[in-house]
Amino acid sequence: MKNSVHPVIKKVNLWPLIGAGLLTAIVSRQTFGQTTLNGAIRDGTGKPVPFASVALLNARDSTDTSARLAKGTASDQQGFYVFENVQPGRYVVRVSAVGYQKVHSTVLDVTNSPIDVPTLALAEVTGKLNEVQVTAKKPFVEQQLDRMVVNVANSIVGSGSTALEVLEKSPGVTVDYQNERVQLRGKEGVIVQIDGKQTYLSAQDVIALLRSMSSDNIETIELITNPSAKYDAAGNSGIINIRLKKNSNIGTNGTASIAGGSGRFDRERGSLQLNHRAKELNLFGNYSLNRGGNYWNFQLYRNQPDPSSTDALQRNVVSQFTYLKFRDLGQNAKAGLDFSPTKNTTIGVVWTGFWSDHSEDGPAGANFRRTENGPIYLQTQTHKTYSIVSQNQIGNLNIQHSFGSTGGQLSADIDVGHFSRQFSNTLLTQTLIAIGDVSPPVAGLLITQPATVDIRTLKVDYNRSLSKGWKLETGLKSASVKTDNNLNLSSGSDGALVPDPTLSNHFQYTERVNAAYVSVSGNWKKASVQAGLRAEHTHSEGNSLTLNQVVTRDYLKWFPSLFVSGPLSSNQTLTFAYSYRIDRPNYQNLNPARGYVDPYAYSQGNAYLKPQFTHALEGKLSLKNGVFVSLGANYTSDLMFFTIHALEGNKTYVTTENLGHSQGYTWTLSWPVTVVKGWQLQTNVLGYYNRFQYDYEGTVLQIQNVAGRLNGNNAFTLGHGWTAELNGWVSTPSVTGIWSSPWLGALDTGVQKVVSSALKVKLSLQDVFHTNRFRPSVNTPTGSQRGVMSFDTRVALLNLTYTFGNQKLKGERQRRTGSDDETRRAN
Repeated sequence: MKNSVHPVIKKVNLWPLIGAGLLTAIVSRQTFGQTTLNGAIRDGTGKPVPFASVALLNARDSTDTSARLAKGTASDQQGFYVFENVQPGRYVVRVSAVGYQKVHSTVLDVTNSPIDVPTLALAEVTGKLNEVQVTAKKPFVEQQLDRMVVNVANSIVGSGSTALEVLEKSPGVTVDYQNERVQLRGKEGVIVQIDGKQTYLSAQDVIALLRSMSSDNIETIELITNPSAKYDAAGNSGIINIRLKKNSNIGTNGTASIAGGSGRFDRERGSLQLNHRAKELNLFGNYSLNRGGNYWNFQLYRNQPDPSSTDALQRNVVSQFTYLKFRDLGQNAKAGLDFSPTKNTTIGVVWTGFWSDHSEDGPAGANFRRTENGPIYLQTQTHKTYSIVSQNQIGNLNIQHSFGSTGGQLSADIDVGHFSRQFSNTLLTQTLIAIGDVSPPVAGLLITQPATVDIRTLKVDYNRSLSKGWKLETGLKSASVKTDNNLNLSSGSDGALVPDPTLSNHFQYTERVNAAYVSVSGNWKKASVQAGLRAEHTHSEGNSLTLNQVVTRDYLKWFPSLFVSGPLSSNQTLTFAYSYRIDRPNYQNLNPARGYVDPYAYSQGNAYLKPQFTHALEGKLSLKNGVFVSLGANYTSDLMFFTIHALEGNKTYVTTENLGHSQGYTWTLSWPVTVVKGWQLQTNVLGYYNRFQYDYEGTVLQIQNVAGRLNGNNAFTLGHGWTAELNGWVSTPSVTGIWSSPWLGALDTGVQKVVSSALKVKLSLQDVFHTNRFRPSVNTPTGSQRGVMSFDTRVALLNLTYTFGNQKLKGERQRRTGSDDETRRAN
């Protein structure tokens, strides 16, 4: 019989939560605030126009359409808008949107009763885009009220890079190359989405995916630290959402981009976006290719005890080096269509594919001593060959139906995804020195690890406007994930490797998450309020077929969220946000199989790893001049992080454990400055304090960390079509669990020439002084280690972008898909 762990299974009843949402939609509602004006905006074909600028103007008579502004807002994704707390009087509604002619309503006589403004229809502008002179562009980093947005498409230094390289330049984002994971504001557990879609990949596979993705296909990167109840509760430190480009122009058009350059190794990039938009049909697609080389230069020093020795004071002092050459070939593609059979219904189909071929090859050496300056008793040299070939494909079917300005909107999504990976790692070791009774390592190790992940999600959302400007959102979601990971290890002499069943492992993992949420938002007195509640029932089973071991977990958790925003004055707005989050272990961290880095170090999963939970609070003050100040706090229980342990004398292994809890406090300051005409400076400062308390190898540790990061982004308009950028970042020493890092930073620069309305040329130099080097260190009561890791990050790139076809603008359809909130966890 299999050894099993079965926690108490709680019966789940989500109907009270669903009923509460439906009941809210039909019961009579109290009156909050003053009179309201509701209306809708449509184009010439009757389709909604989202994100149009809507102004409410005081009007003296029926011919006055340009009077003083009373209120302003924007239409939502369905083209609806609302003005609350409107005083009695005479008003005109004015609507403007890019690509459309401005339109005014008739004069409205407002009393104490709500008014439904007649639908306003916008006519398209017939002029071409190249007739418009663009005098400003979005900054590289843009702070919004609920998120920070990195405008990759407008960046000079971001062009021709990979998604991983651009992500590392984002404020508050840290890429840990040694353990292959992404951190946000000094915390792990971040969700990385692509077009709002979770890929269900492990942290290591997410890094590989981002490394293979060209930045020329990216529109923006969104950093969301406090998601609402509509998002999945996963991700204790927040969400990083990478939005790919999608052309919104009418007619047939496209953009082609090609880039090339070099550091120590070559880089080649290419991308193509195509779009055809007609009255009822929109066809779109893109393709990008990323090819080139890189290197990994790693120096490591370890001082650790020798558990196999009878002498408690005996140590192992180890110095290691690794130099690997990389070759990468990454391809990304996306194709889809949106079809509107009626003006209120849209059906969409999207397919997204990623392919990656990554290889590494090079030497690694190790010297072993008993004391810091003692003689070498063991010396080895290893040749390492490493290969990962993977593909990830996701299909989405989406249906949206609008019931009118007061009937709300219903949307449904079905997602089907498949990920596969072929992994191999060969270590051939030669022993150069072996003194005494020391046992040299095995001469040959071969590790193969094919893996698959299958994803199925179904999501239904409903939202509608209530009286007095309030809005209801509710929905259901079911997500199912199945992974299969078969690690096979062979050892022996070179040319005579024999399978080792004791170190091989076939691991299967299944997980189903059923969720329901309800959220209500609106204005109460002078404040905007959004309150939500999400319930998630999780059933998971990790099955090691090799070890005959099954671990089952079954639990229901409730995740409340609250957002309150209100004006302190005409120039100041204060926002408060609270959310309760969960961070489930990624599937690779649950797999008890070993993954060898070299003959002396390996990683191993923990089948009994539990999820960690976080309470997150944040207050933000926004000023009219674009300045943002925020203060946040978080508390995490059942804290998960990587730990390192000495084993068998001169070996170490890394695993993930639940060790205790942590507290964190963050503050951010973001402000834009016009230094002089033609010079815009966007500065972002992040500071955080973290305190960890946990039991590590029988010792209770309390670690405190005060750290910060400064990002500066300079944009220069030089005239005659020339622009330039100078961007840099610097981070202070920091601690995460047992891992520490010193001062880090980098500087990037670039220039751009607009040759014509269709052609742009960009030249960039990244990491000008080659300072972006990762320096991890570990200090525990029993040992220490420190290292230096560098890559080929100083790179010069030349990028050419050509736009062709019809360039008349029209607002694109905005939508979220069924797997919007799943990212990161696989294998």
